[in-house]
Amino acid sequence: MSKGKEVILETHDIHKYFGGIKALKGVSIHLYKGEILGLIGPNGAGKTTLFNIITGYYKPTKGKVIFEGKDITGLPLRKITRMGIARTFQLVQIFPSLTVLENVLVGALNGREEVLTYEEAVEESYKALEFIGLIDQADKFASQLVLTDRKKVELARALATNPKILLLDELIAGLNPKETDEMLEVIRKINSRGISIIMVEHVMRAIMNISERLVVLDYGEKIAEGTPEEVANNPRVIEAYLGRFAGGVKKNA
Repeated sequence: MSKGKEVILETHDIHKYFGGIKALKGVSIHLYKGEILGLIGPNGAGKTTLFNIITGYYKPTKGKVIFEGKDITGLPLRKITRMGIARTFQLVQIFPSLTVLENVLVGALNGREEVLTYEEAVEESYKALEFIGLIDQADKFASQLVLTDRKKVELARALATNPKILLLDELIAGLNPKETDEMLEVIRKINSRGISIIMVEHVMRAIMNISERLVVLDYGEKIAEGTPEEVANNPRVIEAYLGRFAGGVKKNA
């Protein structure tokens, strides 16, 4: 760990078994306050499972999750969200029959540590939509939106919980290059507010350019950790996952 940087989240020796399947095998990671950390690896490597353990969807078979120095292992999902850890999902989870504003209200009313009045929640939801760039879509039904805007609705709902940490699960997946660049700018804006971020992503151009550090999982184990340049040139990572990135990656290229 880097000297002088404050660690906001840690996982210690996380194991998760589903029957005889070992989804995670002793995974330990840390997230610095204000950092964007990339989490990469092949399909089935355990990335979403780790997210599910951090956020309380699953209890680990073994190991601990520490948030702001407190052991939150196995706490209920709602309690962890209200403490300040929010997320998006690999498959977009929105309420298509509700308006965009109503979708975001779900986060403002249910995901915050402090209890808001309905009027306060509406105000916070509008702020989140304005920040994300969806204020003009507030009264549309979520079912009417294109994919990139649906992803932004989910992101706005997470922001409406007033998180300290945001876990983004393949937020870039399915977007074209222009939409990808726009979403990366949104992520940078969120991070500039002091929100720490862990991103799971398969779009290498995106994750390599925005992450300060990368953690690589393969078959449930952490096989590498370091800067994007270090990870891109790690022989074990190249063999397991990156392949064509063997020549190295320049940040902000």
